[in-house]
Amino acid sequence: MKKTVSGMEISLADLPVGAKAEVIALGENLCSRKKFADFGVVPGAELAMQAYAPLGGLFRVKILDCTLAMHRSEGEKILVRAY
Repeated sequence: MKKTVSGMEISLADLPVGAKAEVIALGENLCSRKKFADFGVVPGAELAMQAYAPLGGLFRVKILDCTLAMHRSEGEKILVRAY
């Protein structure tokens, strides 16, 4: 059964595999905000969840023409709107 999140605002870490979303905001307490901006993770950017690591600590998203791996703790501080 596929988890439906269309139209919901959730953390990036909760986005299901295969879902697409728009970045709404980056949390103020997110370390390395500039690093994420350099990769294109800024409000208004579109991304797609590609995969979660087997133990759940890391996940991979596609944004622009890049694939970016990040820690779950970072993804929890990025708000997205799924569609």
